[in-house]
Amino acid sequence: MPRTTLALSLALALPLIAQTAWAADDDPWKKPGWEPITEQERQPASIDETAESAVDVHEHNGIRYLTGGLGTGERAWLKQHGSSYPVALQFSKGQRGAFVSSVDVNIRATDGETRFEATTDGPMIYIDLPPGRYSVTTRYQGHDRDFALQVPTSGQTSHSVNFP
Repeated sequence: MPRTTLALSLALALPLIAQTAWAADDDPWKKPGWEPITEQERQPASIDETAESAVDVHEHNGIRYLTGGLGTGERAWLKQHGSSYPVALQFSKGQRGAFVSSVDVNIRATDGETRFEATTDGPMIYIDLPPGRYSVTTRYQGHDRDFALQVPTSGQTSHSVNFP
């Protein structure tokens, strides 16, 4: 094959190859480890699903909390009933932000004393923590995330934590 024909063939094929590679980047769910969200997962929880998904109120050191969020019904219930709790934390991992569970949460006051500890039953936790400044350490599968938390006297503060 003469060089000019080979060069012309490559010149014509290169945009198609580049377009194919670009399309794969444009469709992240085609990458390994990424799954598309099903149509059912896109639907909001029904009133019955939400009502059936109630979680128990837990308590640690006199501080009430709600944790869960496995499934759309439970997440909807928590958002509805957790709105009166001054702290809302949500946990995920990776670039896609897949929800994770079994996250250890440790909250310390400015004096360093632990005020709250729990392990989540889902990707969400709502904590009825008194107003003030706190240091938070969260741990998931050996990875720690630390951050400062200012709990308001009214309203809610929320924080999303993403692990590798």
